[in-house]
Amino acid sequence: MSKSKFYLRTGPVLFEVTSNIESVRRYLASHYLDFSDSPGEQFIDYRISVTHGPLYRRLLSPQAVFKVNHRQPFKPLPLDQAPAMLEWGMNWCITTSAHQYMIIHAATVEIDGHGVIICAPPGSGKSTLCAYLASQGWRLLSDELALLSLSDGMLYGLARPINLKNSSIDLMKAFYQDDDFSDEAKDTHKGTVCLVKPPKESVLQVQTPVSPALMVFVSYQADEHCYVEPVSKSQALIEIIKNTFNFAPLAGKAFCAARQLVQQTEAVYVEYNNFASCEKAIRSCITNCPK
Repeated sequence: MSKSKFYLRTGPVLFEVTSNIESVRRYLASHYLDFSDSPGEQFIDYRISVTHGPLYRRLLSPQAVFKVNHRQPFKPLPLDQAPAMLEWGMNWCITTSAHQYMIIHAATVEIDGHGVIICAPPGSGKSTLCAYLASQGWRLLSDELALLSLSDGMLYGLARPINLKNSSIDLMKAFYQDDDFSDEAKDTHKGTVCLVKPPKESVLQVQTPVSPALMVFVSYQADEHCYVEPVSKSQALIEIIKNTFNFAPLAGKAFCAARQLVQQTEAVYVEYNNFASCEKAIRSCITNCPK
């Protein structure tokens, strides 16, 4: 039997994860293989568990239960969604309590020392684009949570697995090995979900923050060629505020951080139907960013 307790140091956050569900253990052993599995002397930020539901449910509609610090914040989910539930729960822990950061619902990557924030509404392809860029040598910080430090204005990464949904899963199979993909969880509230193992190089550099240089607001349009236009500072500020998870609890601190972010970065809107052309467009925009 595989072990039941894991310590996951994902950038600035340390999780202790306990599970008696074999699919979760396999997932952690595979997709978190390159992460540090020793707490050392670091404070454990979150003690979480994903375990089987009540015994009477195991024969009929078996369930998985997520808990953090012995508290259950969510309703149970079907057992085959347990690995995805773990990732959603980890996101919830960070977005509801890590208020030393302004937490933006955005993907973040880095190339040549430039931090890029990829922002878009759900279903617009930001995680898919993030997965593609990571497969092309860009450093993955996060596919969903941009952590902007309130103390130094730097972007901090998590380098956790990338969450793909529905048709995006097959799109990315051309760029990753088969064993980089988790088992698919079907019929979730997001449709079919699959998690892609993060590149080892990104995991090994996860403790290195990066200065934000470019904000990219993306939209995947299957019948449109790649199109780029600048975004005004005022519109970029509105979009960042709208997509910040913890703007309300941070209040004035978040507004100051968002304003500083907008002032120090360039912002563009990119419409695309081809990953390579989108990458080329973003690289071109980076060359115009201040050093």
